[in-house]
Amino acid sequence: MLPTARASSSRVRINIPTVNVSEAWTPAPLRKQHLLGPRLLRLYLPFVLVISLVLNIYYFTRPTPLSLPSALSSTQASTGQVQHEYETVDFGQITDLIIVPGHGIYTNEGPPLDESNWHLLQMQRGEVGAFMAHIGKAVEMVKEQDSALLMFSGGKTRLTAGMFSEAQGYWTAADRMGWLAKDVYRRVFTEEYARDSYENVLFSIARFREITGHYPDRITVVGFEFKKDRFLDLHRKALRYPKIRFNYVGINPPGDSTKLLQAERENAYKLFEKDLYGCKGRLAEKKRERNPFMTAHGYASSCPEIAAFFNYCPSNPVAVYEGSLPWLS
Repeated sequence: MLPTARASSSRVRINIPTVNVSEAWTPAPLRKQHLLGPRLLRLYLPFVLVISLVLNIYYFTRPTPLSLPSALSSTQASTGQVQHEYETVDFGQITDLIIVPGHGIYTNEGPPLDESNWHLLQMQRGEVGAFMAHIGKAVEMVKEQDSALLMFSGGKTRLTAGMFSEAQGYWTAADRMGWLAKDVYRRVFTEEYARDSYENVLFSIARFREITGHYPDRITVVGFEFKKDRFLDLHRKALRYPKIRFNYVGINPPGDSTKLLQAERENAYKLFEKDLYGCKGRLAEKKRERNPFMTAHGYASSCPEIAAFFNYCPSNPVAVYEGSLPWLS
């Protein structure tokens, strides 16, 4: 008699008879053979038992086929996509703007702390840890202040990165790190047209206006400490933004920053000192180089109060804009 398989709610039980060595086949007197005589039965029984065992195991352990929606859900989960949770935000009550200027572009693949996953200039090697410190500090600040909005700013500046912007890369890096929690998710945005540090500030102000319907009461920039003077002395002056309402949080890469500060003075500070709005000479050239896809913003339409300000480029490159600005009223 063949063994039978019996399934229970907890496990599969298969009854397989044991064969004692003493029961092995021995010659017997010749007699009329039946189709399934004892000799053939003993010969084929082990094979039958093995096949029965395999079939029983497969039957009780086979995977349940997925329905189409479940299969799609499984595919999405495997790519790292998640369903974000968020709190409702009354943007009319947002008063403070936190800006993180972008530098490199995260590839959206692999750990954000690994610089091989970033599009970087040669001189930026070793600075990814500082980029992430800027992002983390800014998220921490917006988390502590319910009336603040965080803006990652930076355009599609690298041809090798394709249509990924610096701002998009920073946002994705923060998300990959698990920093965009429920209480901050709806207050973290991107500004994807800025080509230099002056535009990081001006265009972030414009994006703030698009989101909230008004201009920020206070601004805090989170970036490199060695760039602090450029923002406080020159960009704030060009924007005519009140000094008491404009702050800067600086975080440098580890180690001695003396050479970084010297390079900053020669390659940026002195250039903006002679061209406040960065619209002439070398600064204008840098902007063209940092816009390989030739994109253009629409902030003059979304921020009509300062439409003329976006194209301000005086013949005297150090002449401060004298038109009306809403943050002065």
